[in-house]
Amino acid sequence: MKKMSNPEVSVHLIVHNGEKYIGKCLEALKAQTYPNIKFRVFDNASTDATLSIAKNIFADIEIIKFDKNYILGGGFNRSLYYTDSVYVVGLSVDIIMAPDFIERACGAMEKNKKMGVLQAKILRWDFENNKKTKIIDTTGMQIFKSRRIINRGHGEKDRGQYDKAEEIFCYEGAVPFFRAKALGEAKMEKFKPFYAHYSDPADRARYPYEYLDEDFIWYADEVDLGWRMRLLGWGSWYEPGALAWHDRQTTHKLSGSYKNFIKHRKTVPGFKRKLDFQNQRLAFIKNDFWVNMLLDIPWFLKRELFLFAYMLVWERESLGAYLNIIKMFGKMIAKRRVIMEKRVVSASNMRKWFK
Repeated sequence: MKKMSNPEVSVHLIVHNGEKYIGKCLEALKAQTYPNIKFRVFDNASTDATLSIAKNIFADIEIIKFDKNYILGGGFNRSLYYTDSVYVVGLSVDIIMAPDFIERACGAMEKNKKMGVLQAKILRWDFENNKKTKIIDTTGMQIFKSRRIINRGHGEKDRGQYDKAEEIFCYEGAVPFFRAKALGEAKMEKFKPFYAHYSDPADRARYPYEYLDEDFIWYADEVDLGWRMRLLGWGSWYEPGALAWHDRQTTHKLSGSYKNFIKHRKTVPGFKRKLDFQNQRLAFIKNDFWVNMLLDIPWFLKRELFLFAYMLVWERESLGAYLNIIKMFGKMIAKRRVIMEKRVVSASNMRKWFK
């Protein structure tokens, strides 16, 4: 690879009870070829052997313990107060990085200065059999006029069909490689009125900003952040040379047939289906241009009516998502105003991403 200046890369492992995976995850990190890595574990109040395993692998490891489980999004937000590196990697514990992952990711980002985050080619890790496969987990997020969002290539055998480095709509959250400057511009202040629901003033004082929206529990927070970054002029870059493996249980599949949708939907736990549906629509409210929604209303309504009918018949436990969206609508509109005041991208520029 072409020589570069080797800017510092901070790797942030946000973990809660990760003893199942952390050994292999950290061994892969230890094998990285890149010479300028700062690594920290941010522990969301683990009660298992996670930290002892980590210390056995990295004797001098830096561990920051949080007082409770802030979930991945809240933990990552708080982790950013502990670094001033040029790049930040949000590492999930069920990820194995190729030895040259950080070297290749950093090289790509140094060449593409307007990219705020890099998406790796992520393949499936068959954890139970300790086997790296050639089945694609994700090559990033794609969005359609219906506002359906999928992981590109998920479930396909890797035959090189996604070997083109290119800009994509949005990254996926398993192991994003962020430009710190882009994160800094995308942060949202917690002291605005719509953050009044946070119960701990001391936590707000210590961590006054959020990057990933902490109202988005588990799902769609990366879509929200990636979309917001794009509105602020920062893109998502897909780099196939940066390779990782992920033990994922559920995701958004490519096939759009109703039969495959229903088949896949039944494999996802009920509370996850509800949160995924809810959070995606909150992301639309926060980030989409109204004019683009109006232009795409035929595709959007067709899908939304199908989903409503499906939930009414087969998945009534998810109907509560509509009530939650109504309750949170005002808060999302308030956040939207802040985003739209700062945005530098037009509605017509955004339309090209809706296929």
